[in-house]
Amino acid sequence: MRKRIALPLFASVILAALLCVFAFSGTTASADTYGGDYRYEFDDYNIVYDISANSEIRVTEVIKVNYLGRNSTGFMRDIPTNAGAQVKDISVEGVKLITGDTDVPYEVRIDDSDFVTVDIGDSLGKFGKSETYRLSYLYCLGNTTINEGKLSLNPIGSGNSCNINHAKITLVLPDGYISGSAVRYVGALGEDDTGDKIYSETVNENGRTVITTETSNLKPMTAVTFDLAFEEGAIGMYFDFTPYWFVIAAAALLLLTICVKLFLFSRTNLTPVVNFEAPEGMDPLIMGKLIDNKVNSEDVTALIFYWADKGYLKINLDDKDNPTIIRIKNLPATAESYEHTVFSGLFKNGDAVRTNDLKYVFYPTFERATALANEKAKGLYMSSSIGVSIIFALLSGLLIGIAPFVLGIMNMSLMTYLFGFIALIPALVLYGFTESIMYNKLKNRGGKNVLFGVLLALGILACTAAFTFIIPSSVMPLIPKLLICLICFTNVSVAVCIISRTREYTEKLNQIVGFRNFILYAEKDRLEALLESDPQYYYHVLPYAQVLNVSDIWEEKFKNLTVAPPAWATSSSFEIALDFMILNSLIRHSMTSIASGMISRPSASGMNGGGMNGFGGFGGSFGGHSGGGFGGGGSRGR
Repeated sequence: MRKRIALPLFASVILAALLCVFAFSGTTASADTYGGDYRYEFDDYNIVYDISANSEIRVTEVIKVNYLGRNSTGFMRDIPTNAGAQVKDISVEGVKLITGDTDVPYEVRIDDSDFVTVDIGDSLGKFGKSETYRLSYLYCLGNTTINEGKLSLNPIGSGNSCNINHAKITLVLPDGYISGSAVRYVGALGEDDTGDKIYSETVNENGRTVITTETSNLKPMTAVTFDLAFEEGAIGMYFDFTPYWFVIAAAALLLLTICVKLFLFSRTNLTPVVNFEAPEGMDPLIMGKLIDNKVNSEDVTALIFYWADKGYLKINLDDKDNPTIIRIKNLPATAESYEHTVFSGLFKNGDAVRTNDLKYVFYPTFERATALANEKAKGLYMSSSIGVSIIFALLSGLLIGIAPFVLGIMNMSLMTYLFGFIALIPALVLYGFTESIMYNKLKNRGGKNVLFGVLLALGILACTAAFTFIIPSSVMPLIPKLLICLICFTNVSVAVCIISRTREYTEKLNQIVGFRNFILYAEKDRLEALLESDPQYYYHVLPYAQVLNVSDIWEEKFKNLTVAPPAWATSSSFEIALDFMILNSLIRHSMTSIASGMISRPSASGMNGGGMNGFGGFGGSFGGHSGGGFGGGGSRGR
């Protein structure tokens, strides 16, 4: 009997427990629909929009919040700025807090470029408690126009992830409002309802029209929008001159950069001295360094053919992909240190070396020779001009970052907005690119410098566009943001022009450029005369033409002349008559093979290697009905 009674009783207890579990689960699921552990509700929401004729709106929101989530510690208020609006003078104070204090911990930040977020609360749990806050700020419509005298406002946005039990909206309007023209819309974002006239109009002691409306039981993501009509010219666009002070500062910095260049670092102009021989005592490697301020692979390769022309080497060209370099005699003791480094590196294992034997083993020698050549040709530019140039470039990049940082502090107490300083990265890139253009200017030919100039201009525009995208207009309006970027990024490139050559370097360049001009513009009869007096003249100049980037022009000038094979070359091919162009093709290919072997490195592949708490999206867009006005936004639990 006891078993018959106990079993049904036990089953009933289990069933009741399961029902409780399901009931609780159902309640939790429903609660989790909006916010879950961070659920909250606005028990009372009192909003005042005090609208000025210049589209500056003083907004005051008194919010009583019931915290319903188990992990609730506060909430975040998202104020939309994606139509060019700006939010200023943000402050939060407690009206009725759990602690009885009026101080409220809050932080202003930008979680999304279209919103300014006011994060209200601390780390203390508030489950089951209520607090009342007063949030105030200036809402400035600075990048919009009043369409035919109409203004759409969105006091309650469509982004609130909570229920609003009761809301009161007060609009204090400027002169020029057309009485009785207001239309109210209530609904989700984008809903096209017919609107209503459920509001009251009064006139305050200052003679301004005041519209008041109340509503209850607003579901999450429900907005309240007002369309207002004004007389023509009654409302204008908000304008703040403050950001333009930074534009003026940028323009002043650009002007100062130009003045410093013109009056303190006026570079000596080149006056080339035309000569059909290379400057006395100047080998092709050092000439290659001087023409563009760096040592390239072709500069070191040119030494091989320079030594061959001097009688220290011979080159076997039977295998153009793998020519053999043969030592005839050692360099004189008077040769430069970088020459001895390359020469001894070539022949450390014997008197002959094939190009393929240099692969993956010669590059340390190449690097040592490069370092020695750089040491030999150091001090080409005035160190003071380089320092001043870098300072002006850095100031330009810093100014781009300082502008939004200071404006964020001034307008929104946005103390940690440092994204603007990322402008230093593109500023340094532009500086390096401009510097490269300047150093290579004498070596480049044809429209190459023009092309690089166009690329530089496109780079400045691209950096400006990127910065404009990164820094939201809520921090800095679009027009001053564009202007300061264009001016500062341009100034970075102008600052490079401050770098000035030393007098000694200018004198050497006069000789080098004059020699290069001879290669470019020498007449046929002059070349014939030189060949007649020296049949190997073409090969004397060839290593220099290579480092000056005019070897193709030098070859073209001799294609219709009779040129003997080089005295330093050995090949079975020379036993038969070779066309000059075929011979030069063989030499060019050999030069490329030698250069490739000298700088090749081992492949790196062969080495050993080895959210935010809360719920609810941002809300409150612009234009249209039901959540389409300026303002509003949304809120999220935390």
